[in-house]
Amino acid sequence: FAVLYTFGNIISLVATGFLVGFLTQLKKMFDPTRLVATIIFLAAMVVTFLVAILLGNAILVLVCVLVQYCALFWYSASYIPFARDAMKKVFGGLMR
Repeated sequence: FAVLYTFGNIISLVATGFLVGFLTQLKKMFDPTRLVATIIFLAAMVVTFLVAILLGNAILVLVCVLVQYCALFWYSASYIPFARDAMKKVFGGLMR
């Protein structure tokens, strides 16, 4: 499951590259406003893939998939104006 989920995310990134152009995609991904989100998302994909293939620990794989999902959500929100600020307010209010 985790390997297929990770490949699905990679395919989504490649598909976006075909739509907007790969150079434009890379420039937008590594823009200073979303640099941290991009690095965390890419790292989460690599770690999920490695844990699923090399370790095979189901609980650790699920944790990695959850981290990858959250990283994808935060990365995607970076493309919507003020979405991350709204999410911070919502989740900040829930934590009180």
